[in-house]
Amino acid sequence: MDVANSAVTFDEFHLARRRHALLYARAILGADAAEDACQEAWLRAWKAWDTSRPATRDAWLLRIVRNCCIDRVRADRTTPGLTEEDLEAAPSFEEDVDSAIDAGVVGEMLAELSPPLREVLWLREVMDLSYAEIAEVQSVPVGTVMSRLHSARGRAAKLLRAKGAW
Repeated sequence: MDVANSAVTFDEFHLARRRHALLYARAILGADAAEDACQEAWLRAWKAWDTSRPATRDAWLLRIVRNCCIDRVRADRTTPGLTEEDLEAAPSFEEDVDSAIDAGVVGEMLAELSPPLREVLWLREVMDLSYAEIAEVQSVPVGTVMSRLHSARGRAAKLLRAKGAW
């Protein structure tokens, strides 16, 4: 995810990032609400495009997506967990996970993680963001990102071992 050239147009940025934004929203909300949250996020990003900094546009966009997801959760007061259908709708997830691990088991494991741990694991392992970028997206210090990621990885490994998938 590294379209940081200031000459990039909004349309080019959207084409390059729309899939990542949707996958991120699905990691937070599940498949049903993710598209609406992304649509709102892209509208907000388009309106603020001229004020964005080219060097940090990826984190800027993901923060907008995250905020739209949080707004949706607050409005609904419910957050569905991930299901196997969510993983089928996001095929790149299976590409990024070791082929020896069953996608259904991974989906169950993700659903068992708390939203902050699920989100930080997704941002680092799937979206390949740096700790600093994740900190910016989540509005937390880098130390918090490191702590959450450590907890998420440990919990994920424990859950996968318990399911015999790892």
